[in-house]
Amino acid sequence: MASSCTVQVKLELGHRAQVRRKPTTEGFTHDWAVFVRGPDNMPIQHFVEKVIFYLHDSFPKPKRGQYPPSSFLAHSSLSSTPTSPSSFLTNSDPPSS
Repeated sequence: MASSCTVQVKLELGHRAQVRRKPTTEGFTHDWAVFVRGPDNMPIQHFVEKVIFYLHDSFPKPKRGQYPPSSFLAHSSLSSTPTSPSSFLTNSDPPSS
C-alpha cells in the first residue's frame, strides 16, 4: 500500500500603493509594492522555490522573478498596477510516472 503525504502551506499575497508627494523625473506619480510571504512574516524559502510577478506589458521586463526569502517587488509608475504572481513550490521528489 502506497503512503501519501499532504502538506498545507499558507501564503499571503499583498499589494500596497501610495501617491508620491512629488512625481519622479520620469513623471511617475505612485510608489507600489507587491509581495508573497508567510503569515506573520514567517519564512517561506523551505516551501517556495521562486515567485514570478507578471506586470503590465508597458513595464521593461514585465516578467520579474524573485527568490525567497525576499519575494517582494517595488516600483514607481503612473499608477498602481495589477500583477499576477505565480509561486513555485519546492519539491525534491522525482516526478512520478
